[in-house]
Amino acid sequence: MRITKYNSKGTIAKSSSLKRKLVVFAVFIILPIATSNVVFLIMSNRVSNIYNVMMNRMSVTNEIKNSLNESFFHFNQYILTNDWESKRLYKFYYDKAVRDVIALQGDSDINSKYILRDLLNSLKSFKEAADHTIEIYDNHSGVDVYYDEYVWTKEIVSYCNAFISMLSDSYFDYNVNIYKGLKQKQSYINKVLMVYIIVALMLSVIYTLLFIGDIIRKLKELVSVSEKVVKGDYTYNEGEKTHIYELDILSEAFNKMITHIRKYIESLQEKAELERKLQDEQMKLLSYENALKVSQLKILQAQINPHFLFNTLNCISQTAIKENAHKTESLIRAVAGILRYSLNMMDRNATLEEEVNVVKQYMYIQRIRYEDRFKFNLNINADLQKVMVPAMTLQPFVENAFIHGIEPKEEGGVINIDINQQGDCCTIVIEDTGCGMDEDMLKKIISDSTKQQPVGHTTSLGIKSVVQRLKLMYGRDDIFSIESQKGVGTRVYLKIPIKE
Repeated sequence: MRITKYNSKGTIAKSSSLKRKLVVFAVFIILPIATSNVVFLIMSNRVSNIYNVMMNRMSVTNEIKNSLNESFFHFNQYILTNDWESKRLYKFYYDKAVRDVIALQGDSDINSKYILRDLLNSLKSFKEAADHTIEIYDNHSGVDVYYDEYVWTKEIVSYCNAFISMLSDSYFDYNVNIYKGLKQKQSYINKVLMVYIIVALMLSVIYTLLFIGDIIRKLKELVSVSEKVVKGDYTYNEGEKTHIYELDILSEAFNKMITHIRKYIESLQEKAELERKLQDEQMKLLSYENALKVSQLKILQAQINPHFLFNTLNCISQTAIKENAHKTESLIRAVAGILRYSLNMMDRNATLEEEVNVVKQYMYIQRIRYEDRFKFNLNINADLQKVMVPAMTLQPFVENAFIHGIEPKEEGGVINIDINQQGDCCTIVIEDTGCGMDEDMLKKIISDSTKQQPVGHTTSLGIKSVVQRLKLMYGRDDIFSIESQKGVGTRVYLKIPIKE
């Protein structure tokens, strides 16, 4: 029965017939299906619990295997790399495997419990052998000392994996028997539910056919429009009105939605085009900035002062007259090493270890020149191979300590270099007990003005050039600082980020 209503404009408004029909439809089909689901849940709850226990055992068994393999992997990594984090993870995964084995012992059949007992004993043997290997390794013994223990540890792992495989097979056999029983029960439940649902469907089909025709026609129309929308066609013309009020409202709302989507897509396309243009401009700007930085680096790296080379060659010549050829040969080798390094490293970066080697060669030359007028101390507490810097970074600061600090003092002095790793940065302190600098000289060094001349000479690039290259390389302004007191000495601080 249809109920005709009039809206505020005086036109006929169709009743909510679909709502009533759906309520009746629910009585015939939805309610029986819901009832059958409740019955199914009650009947299958016990089956589901058994299945969950079954799957949990298999999952925990797999976790035990993974934990054991992870523990051995990190044990092996510690032996290879001496990484303390690997040692911690080796113990962590071992403890996890043991906990999982103990947890399974309380909820397993008799055959599986025997396997779990043997597996737990094997895990303990693995721990003892691994700890013994680590103890020998930590005592800085050679490979030949701990190799047998290492091989024995690896064999125990294979025994543990064998027990794990046996445990999986045991659980599998046990689960197969359980599964057969579950399958029989499930088959019976499915038959009962199938009969119940078929009866409910047969009762509901008669009623459903009475109004399904009107719904299908409008739904086909909406589906056809949806397929057009998927292909990018957003045109939609509403068809004939149905006597089902809800479907007419849905059709109208669908038409409005398509219109809004079309307008929104057009807006997105305009915004995307604008963003693409902006990104193109940003990429060009970044290219220009990168090219400028590269040019600045090339210019800074080209500022080589030959004064140090001339002084050194003169020193070699005088030494060749006074001494035998062995000392002269050492001087020539040191000079050649510095010159070769400065030329080869001109267009690339270097490790801090390479920089320290150049400083040592430089110190050797100066020790020949000044004999006992100065002392040089080098203290290193960092992995120098992990720290990258522009070539010829340290030598200008050491050279400046000689030229402006030690050389003018008749009694000479001391140069100390301390290199320490602090978190993700490497701090370098270059200190001398020379003449020190006045405030004007410090301002010239700290100033960013390009008109100031670099401090120092020889084949180095000068302090200002080195600082500029470090700032360009790491994009930071807190890399360099300097302290000096007239008559006391100078101290230079470098803070270099550690990047792999």
